[in-house]
Amino acid sequence: MKSSSKYFPVSLLKADVIDDLTDDVYLIKHGRDADPSVQVALSHIGIYGQPSTDRQPVVLVHGSFTNRGFWLSSQGIGFARHLVEQGFDVWLMEMRGHGLSPRNHSYKDNCLEQYALTDVPAINEFVIEKTGLKPIWLGHSMGGVLISTALTAGTLPEIQVAGIALLGTQIVRRRWYLQIPFVTLIGKLWFNIKPEMDGRKLKIGPENEPAGIAKEYLRWLGLLGRWRLRHNKTPLMAKWQGLNLPLMAMVGKDDQSDPAKYCRQFYELCGSDNKEFKLLAKDQGFSRDFGHVDMIVSKDAAKEVWPHLSDWLAEIKPTAA
Repeated sequence: MKSSSKYFPVSLLKADVIDDLTDDVYLIKHGRDADPSVQVALSHIGIYGQPSTDRQPVVLVHGSFTNRGFWLSSQGIGFARHLVEQGFDVWLMEMRGHGLSPRNHSYKDNCLEQYALTDVPAINEFVIEKTGLKPIWLGHSMGGVLISTALTAGTLPEIQVAGIALLGTQIVRRRWYLQIPFVTLIGKLWFNIKPEMDGRKLKIGPENEPAGIAKEYLRWLGLLGRWRLRHNKTPLMAKWQGLNLPLMAMVGKDDQSDPAKYCRQFYELCGSDNKEFKLLAKDQGFSRDFGHVDMIVSKDAAKEVWPHLSDWLAEIKPTAA
């Protein structure tokens, strides 16, 4: 597959073979951000010797403090492999400064709004250019929030997307301490001083997150906060309520990071008439109550959760863009 694009400069960072998987990593330099140094890594995963032509493209987006390793280990094990083996054309997006995406000059100011306005549409255009098909976007946690933000902002047009799957995703939970007057202000001042959050020190994950992400969540979920774009004040919840795309939402009953009741609330606010919610719990027929990470990264998830997701994805037939 050629790395050139008619839209923007794209370079092939590497082309590897992991066991029987092909792993082509592209760096997309779309030039649409105020920071011209932004480059976003997009990995294309396939089976060696097998063409991906006419297969349904699926773009996977990791959550906070992690990278593409959430979907595919360095040994070629993970949900991404499962999808490839099930006949899907798999693409892995890594947010700025995560995994193979280099840090941009203004890294500390990065936020989901920037990713949604510039990075996500560029990746969607590139995948369509290479496949000719509308992708399905699937995100875990903050990755799902990013997908939802891009859709509601209109930079990921519904007409160019085949469907979305959100795993442990919500943007409605308001923690009590953020509703105390001045706490949000103090938090913003703190993150003006502290440029990033260290995932390893916090024992959350292998990557760091820029201060801009934390300040954005304070704007969205702090006292008097709203989920809206900062640059033009566009309210996003109203757009979410008007969305009409195939939607799958999953959450583990034991998810402490994005509890099930909030994920269900966010799901129910979506206006789509083609949507499904699945609670990963013992009382729903699963072997255990899954949590935030092990709903995807665990042996039990491989046996019980992955097939549900791939079956749902298979219901969406490849459609020309």
